[in-house]
Order: sequence, then C-alpha cells, then structure tokens
Amino acid sequence: MKKHRLLQAALAAFILIAAFGVYRYMVVTKPVAEKNKAKKSVVHVRADTVALRDYDVAYSCFAKVHAGATVRLSSEVSARIVAGPVALREGTSFRKGDLLVRLYDDDARASLMAARSRYMSLLSQQLSDLAVDFPQEADKWSAFFNRLSVDEDLPPLPAVNSAKEKVYLAVRNVISEYYGVRQAEISLRKYAVYAPFDGVFSTVSKEVGAIASVGGEIATITQTDRLELEAGVEPDYVRYFSCGSTVTVEDERGGFRGTVARIAPFVDENTQRVKVYIRVETPGRNLISGQLYRVRIAAARLREVVRLPREALFADDTVYACVDGRLRARPAEVVYVDEDYAYLRGLEPGTLVVAESLVNPSDGMEIGLLEGRRASDKTE
Repeated sequence: MKKHRLLQAALAAFILIAAFGVYRYMVVTKPVAEKNKAKKSVVHVRADTVALRDYDVAYSCFAKVHAGATVRLSSEVSARIVAGPVALREGTSFRKGDLLVRLYDDDARASLMAARSRYMSLLSQQLSDLAVDFPQEADKWSAFFNRLSVDEDLPPLPAVNSAKEKVYLAVRNVISEYYGVRQAEISLRKYAVYAPFDGVFSTVSKEVGAIASVGGEIATITQTDRLELEAGVEPDYVRYFSCGSTVTVEDERGGFRGTVARIAPFVDENTQRVKVYIRVETPGRNLISGQLYRVRIAAARLREVVRLPREALFADDTVYACVDGRLRARPAEVVYVDEDYAYLRGLEPGTLVVAESLVNPSDGMEIGLLEGRRASDKTE
C-alpha cells in the first residue's frame, strides 16, 4: 500500500514538471514566433521621389543589311560574250564605270567605220558647191569635215542658218546620212555593259563564250556603295522619330552612324512591325547583305515625364506609392518604355514611389524603406 502511494506521488510530480515545461516553452517561444511573423510581413523596398523632367530617348532593335539596289543585266543585241577586264563570276567586285559585259562587236564596228567613210566621201563632194552657193557658211562646213574620222564618233552637226541651206543639205542627203551614222554609233554601244555603281556580281547566268540573246539575263549585280539597314519597329513607336533621325549602329569597332531614310506607311503582315530603312556611311567597313546589327534610333525628346526603372511598372500600368508605411496603387499614363526605363505621366510630383520589382504587391501592404542608393538612380 505504501509502495502504491509512492508511485502515485511520483506520477503526479512528473505530470506537474511536464506541464510546467510546456508552459515555459509556450511563454518563451510565443513572442519570438509573433516577432518573426511580424518581420516576415514587412517588405523593404527601394523608392524614388516623383520629379518631372525632360529626357532624350532612343528605340533599340536589330536591323538587317540590305543592298542599295539589285539590277538585272541583259543584252539589247544578240552576240557572243567575250572576256572583259572584270571576271564574269559570282562575287566579283567592281567599281562604277567598269566594263562588266563585253559582246563580240567586230562586225558591227567594221560596218560603222564603213558608214563613217561613206559619209566623209559624201560630204567632201559637197564642199566645193557649198563654198559657191553659201560662201558665208563654207568655213564651218570645212571645219566640220576636218574633224571627221572613221575611228571616232561624229562631232555635232553644224547649225543650219537658212531654209535654203537646209533644202540644199536635205536634197543631197547630208543630214539623213549623218543621223544614219549616229544611229550606228549608238547601236555599237549596246555591245558593252558598264557598271552603274560600285557593286558585286550576285548571280551569273551566262558564261564567257555563250550567246547573249536580246532581253535575256546575263547576270544580276548588287550595289555595295550605298547600303541600307532594314529594321522592324513596333507600330506604337514609329511616331517618335522621322526621316532624318540619327541612328547609331553598334559593332565590334565601336559603331558607326546612319540616318532614317524611309519609313514604310504600313505594317508588315508577317512580322506585325513597320519597316524602317536606315542609310549608312561605312568607310573602311565591309558590310555584307543579310548581316544583323543592333541599332539605336534617336527618338523624340519627352517633356515633363517621370522616369522609373522598367520593373517598377506593374500590371495594368500601375505603380505603387509609399504612404505611411504602406503600398498604395496609383494608375499611370505610359508615355514611352525602353530597355531600362518607363516614362510616365499622371503621378503627383513629390510622391514617393516604389522603384524596383516586387513579388505579388497589393494595395495596403506594409513596407519598409531601404536606405542607400535608389533603384532609379542609374546614370544616363
């Protein structure tokens, strides 16, 4: 019996000690838990004070190199292609004025020389009569005759000063034969094709030795001395620049300049962007059609706007003001957005607003302000 009472007393003591331990744990840990809970509910943010300023902005995108022009070379006469000073091969470069395609012209050249010779003979037979009938005009016709040569183009025909002189020349075929020779001279030029610009052969359809047919393609050439870049711009941003706007093209050598040459008046159906063409001057650079470059197109100057880091603009064009330690949602008018910043209107100057990204922000959320450099204090 005595032993049973001792066991009951020991059990009661154990229960009292255990209950006291639980009580002490709850008393000690409860404030800590509540304190930690309070800490977790406060989000510390970087903030900035709203101030209206003017900013110069630029639109950044990629642009592709396009040749200034692509021209199809064809022949106006049927003749055999012969070797010229510029190799008729894809990728061959040339300068403006170079002979690109030379056609066999020996027959045409011989016929022209014969026609010049006949004309010289015709005119020589008229010189003595001209001296008698038109003594005041004799010197000019004599000087004209002395300038004639079977190897050179005819000089300009002397001016005819009277109807009588015109009739005299017409009856003797002096004028008609002159223009017959001139036509042959023009036809001979069709046996040679010269470069209209600096460029390169992009395709070659006929080789040396082949017969070029009238109108048939011989080659295509691409202009290289006046390249353009083609950029695709989001429609909402096109209104911020115009033809003549300055463009900076970035490359490994520090970049080069260009200007907006043309802006398409429509949106491309495939890309849903507006094509903007940029003219560039590239001394010492070898740009190749199809290359991609990053460009910055100088846009308009924005007047009296607020600039915040782009990540500080939340859904539905909302920013969050810091008011009495809590977040307050504020609607904003978005004027422009670039890679780093959002430019806004509709915010009251002097308002303290969140200047960084937040996870699941909500109106009324308790916050604390971080000291130090603000998120919107990035340099220009």
